[in-house]
Amino acid sequence: MKKIRVLTMVLALAGAHADATVLPNEAAQPLVQEGEVLTAQGKFQEALNKFSAAAKADPAASMPLSHIAHVLMVASLNADGANAAKLRQQSEGAVRQALKLDSADPLAQEVLRRLEDGKSAPLHEASLDVLKVVQEGEVLYHGRKLDEARAKYEQAAKMDPRYSSVLVFIGDTYYVQENMPEAEAWFRKAAELEPLNGQAWRFLSDALARQGKRAAAEAALLSGIAAQPSQRPTWDKLASLRSAQGYPLTALQMKRKSSAAMDPATGKFTINLDPAFSGPADQKGVDGAVWLMLAATESNLRGKNRADNVADKPFAIELASWEGAMKVADELAAKGNGEVTDPNLKTMRMLAKAGQLETALMLLQYKESWRPEFEAWKRGHPDGIRKFVDAYGLRP
Repeated sequence: MKKIRVLTMVLALAGAHADATVLPNEAAQPLVQEGEVLTAQGKFQEALNKFSAAAKADPAASMPLSHIAHVLMVASLNADGANAAKLRQQSEGAVRQALKLDSADPLAQEVLRRLEDGKSAPLHEASLDVLKVVQEGEVLYHGRKLDEARAKYEQAAKMDPRYSSVLVFIGDTYYVQENMPEAEAWFRKAAELEPLNGQAWRFLSDALARQGKRAAAEAALLSGIAAQPSQRPTWDKLASLRSAQGYPLTALQMKRKSSAAMDPATGKFTINLDPAFSGPADQKGVDGAVWLMLAATESNLRGKNRADNVADKPFAIELASWEGAMKVADELAAKGNGEVTDPNLKTMRMLAKAGQLETALMLLQYKESWRPEFEAWKRGHPDGIRKFVDAYGLRP
């Protein structure tokens, strides 16, 4: 069941809304379409062969590579141990190649998000019987038989009225056929049925934008961010809308330079620091001291929880680690030892001084394991996402 669910949830990202990225050339497009059909049929090796041929036919196109990454990721979910790890590694390699060619490739972004996070928003899961009907619709959809695909999706929707994703698929068939009012209606139904369905909000925004409803399109994207902030295509679309109005967003391209890791055999934690900061503590500079404190705080908190037999609270640990790191930055600056130089650390320190560290982490570094704290934050800050974006112009 897991295999089919991943297919139906992820493949739609590469469907009608491929206008968010560059399509392959005329030689590669038919191969990609054939690969999509084979993927929907569960014929993964044959699909990989088609996508590989498409990549050779158009080496500049990201889409064949993102499809390869997707198939490998799905295969990893049905493998064990070393085989699963190898498939995930291969998937990550392919997806990073795709993103080098087109950083806005929506399927590649979603595959990478799933590889890094491993979780999606807690949406209703349909039964195997329903998913089989949806899969039949996927085969028809990727074969460009839209009316027949819609009939299958509608059948699945009647079988399970709580399954919001199939409503997105129905709307997508109308979107391809340029029937924006119908597409809007179905995307809205999906979003209202399950407000945590970020794809539904994003596709609703597309349909609204195509009808010239810019303000409503932006509101839908903000709701999509509220559903799951780690979905990059939603931010990409918001950035595009904002840029068109003269208010561009700046990406916080955070590359962490320290980490805490536990040895499963001993239960002890070790700190890994970027080689650029190797050497004695007094030679690491301000940046090195800040990154070191970030990992050290995480290590200490997780170690204490383990000793006390207390479950980790991932967001609480992340927030406390950043608070400790920013405190070190402030103390070193106050002593005249210098300021942080890493642009990302500068941004995080600015946000910390403005009392926005919690919000910044929620929106710019989101992990699905933070869901309870994020839902609580949204209740306490009903317009917090818009206010943060308006004030700081930042995005992941």
